Amino acid sequence: MKMQVGIAGEVRCVLRKADGTVKTDTGFQKNLILNQGLDFFGGGHGANMTTYCAIGSGGSTPVATQTHLDAFAAITRGLYTPSASDYTYTDDGSDTYKTSTTHKYTFTGVDDVNVSEVGLVSSGSASSNYYLCTRVLIKDSLGAPTTISVKSDETLDIYYKVWQVYSTLDSEHVINVSDGSGGIVPYNATVRLESVGDNISRVIGAPATALYDVGAAWSGDLGSIEATPTGGLGSLSMAAFRPYVPSSYKVIFDMSAGLAVANGDIRCISTLTRFLFSQMRLGSVDGDLPLTKTNKEELNISFEFSWGRYEGALD
Repeated sequence: MKMQVGIAGEVRCVLRKADGTVKTDTGFQKNLILNQGLDFFGGGHGANMTTYCAIGSGGSTPVATQTHLDAFAAITRGLYTPSASDYTYTDDGSDTYKTSTTHKYTFTGVDDVNVSEVGLVSSGSASSNYYLCTRVLIKDSLGAPTTISVKSDETLDIYYKVWQVYSTLDSEHVINVSDGSGGIVPYNATVRLESVGDNISRVIGAPATALYDVGAAWSGDLGSIEATPTGGLGSLSMAAFRPYVPSSYKVIFDMSAGLAVANGDIRCISTLTRFLFSQMRLGSVDGDLPLTKTNKEELNISFEFSWGRYEGALD
């Protein structure tokens, strides 16, 4: 089964005087997800790409291959709990489901720093050792790069919104199922989102390797994108994630059901991770029959999640 997720980000900079008066507010502006920011989702570089925010004074045009800010100035950790989250679903005709979380980062006492570049950092808080996931040049109201001068008694608040965008359209595949005796049976597989609008255990910005529950087998047909299949037959267990290949922007993991689990006519299988909730319908190419499993058989199946930059409209 294959599903893809689009990743995007926006940043807003608010400078406040010592008395709390807003001196500058850039509003939200799109930023660039770096290549190593996409690699972050393969795991091994922290628990969330929103853990830290770094500011700098560099001015080069952001490019996807960058790994650090041009001129690092300071870094701070955000609160664990986002300042805002949005998992709601509205059918606006775009065939997409957009989710987002916003984290706030506060810089104080930075002593007359000129800030022109901003980025999210998933791990490492030293000026020479940090994993930069995004980068953006601060822009003025006309879209031109600008600099925010922060005095020692002023406060700079950075609001970073990370988006994950999913297609709400079904995808169709054909998979070959081994019958355990050397034979191969082709099955049509229809893949659909599951539990859209439900924020249970979804974590925007977490690696694709961050599991929630793994998955389940069902005897009933696909649910709507806002629901689940019906007729639960039991949970499936995760065998292992395969090693992530840098720059591939995809992960593959294997799931299984032992002899005592998920026996019967399996029409659907669902997967639940912090990255993606999805459901898949199985029907044999010859006759649209479900996949039948007995207590003398084990089921092993592989799933692939991929991701990339989302370039479309966010609102």
